[in-house]
Amino acid sequence: MHEPEEDSGSDTADRYEYQYQVAARHCFEFDRGELQWVICEWHTDYILSLSDNRYVLVSVKHRELNQGLWTINRLCDDGGLKTLCARWRECRTPYQTRLATNGALDRDAKRLSQACARSELPALREFARDFFVKLGCQGADEALQFLLSLRIESELPPRKYIRAENIEAYARPLLARSKDKRLESSNVYDAVVDVVRQAARAVDNKRPRAWTISRFDSLDSNVLLEENVKKRTINAARVAASIELVPRSGPALLQIDNDSEMTVESRLSKKLRHGGIGETGIQSARRTRRSWATFEAQYSSPIPHDGDLVDDLKTRVLHEAAMAEAESFTESAPYGRKMLAILHNKLTPDGIGAAPGIPLDRLHLMGLAYQLTDECQVWWSPEFDVDSDGEVGV
Repeated sequence: MHEPEEDSGSDTADRYEYQYQVAARHCFEFDRGELQWVICEWHTDYILSLSDNRYVLVSVKHRELNQGLWTINRLCDDGGLKTLCARWRECRTPYQTRLATNGALDRDAKRLSQACARSELPALREFARDFFVKLGCQGADEALQFLLSLRIESELPPRKYIRAENIEAYARPLLARSKDKRLESSNVYDAVVDVVRQAARAVDNKRPRAWTISRFDSLDSNVLLEENVKKRTINAARVAASIELVPRSGPALLQIDNDSEMTVESRLSKKLRHGGIGETGIQSARRTRRSWATFEAQYSSPIPHDGDLVDDLKTRVLHEAAMAEAESFTESAPYGRKMLAILHNKLTPDGIGAAPGIPLDRLHLMGLAYQLTDECQVWWSPEFDVDSDGEVGV
C-alpha cells in the first residue's frame, strides 16, 4: 500500500466515466464472498483485493471502432501493457494483472490472450522473448513472469451500451439475490457508479492541498496516506450505504385512470363493447390497463435479451386469451362476457406460471390482456373494422 509514483487520475477524472462503469461491475459482487475491496486510481485504474491476500491490478482502455484491432505492439504502447508491467513490478508482483477493454484483438493478440488465460508456458516464453523490450522488462524471464500474471478481457461493451448491459448483468442479479423488489435496478446502478466516481476523484497527492485530507491533530505523512487510501477504497459497507439511500418505489400499485374525459373512444372500449361487456366492465378495463402500464415501466428491460420478464408475461397471457377465446367463441352472439369470466379465473400469477418473487397481482395480468386488446392481439368478438369511423385508439 505504498504511495504510487504518479497520481494524475484525480485531475483527469472527467474523461474516465467509462472506467468508472467498468470498475462498478465489481461492486455488485461483494456478496459473492471472494472480493474484499476495490481501490480506485491507485497505481492503476483500480485494484481488486480478493480473499487469501490476492491482489489484481486493473487497467481499462476504451477503443473506438475506427481505431482498428489491438495488435501486440499497440497493446504494449496505446494499450498500456508497458505501464501495467511497471506497476506490477512496483507492487512487488501481485497475484494478477488485468487489461480490460472493449477493443477486439487481432490474431496474434488473441493468441497472447489465450496463452495468458491458460498459462501456456511454451507460447508465453515465445511472446516474452519477442516483446520483453516493448514491455520495458530487463529480460525475457521477467517478461514471462509478468505475462503469467496477465489476463486480457477484450469483450467489454462500448461506451454507448455499457450502462444498459451492466444493469442487466450486474444490478438486476444483485437485486434478485437481495429480494428487494422495491428498488429500480437503474437507480441502484447509478448510485453504485457514483460511489466509484467519488472514490476515483477523492484527493490527489499534491502537498499544497494536503490539508483537505488531514485530520485536525496531525499532518503526519502516514495519516495523510491513510486518509487518501480510505477515500479511494470501496467495500461492501460503502456500497450498501449508497444503495440504502436509493428511494424505494414500493410494489407496482393499481392505478386510477387519469383521463377523466375521453373524447375519442379507444380500440379497447370498442372491442369490449362489441363483445357484450357493459360500461362498468369497460371502466374497470381502463383502470387495470393503466396498472399494467405502471408494472411494465418498472420491470421492462433496458435492452432486449433472453429471459425478459415483460415479454414472457405477454406470451403467457396471450396464450391464455387464445384458449379462453377458443372455449367461448360463437358466431351468432357476443362471447366477451364468457371469455372475461374464463380469463378472470385463469390469469393469476400461479395459474400462468409467472416467475416467483415478483409483486404481481391478478389485475396486472388482466391489465396486460386489455393492453393486448388495444394492440389488436386479443379480441372479444369476431373481428370487425375497429377504426371504421376514422377514430384512432388511445
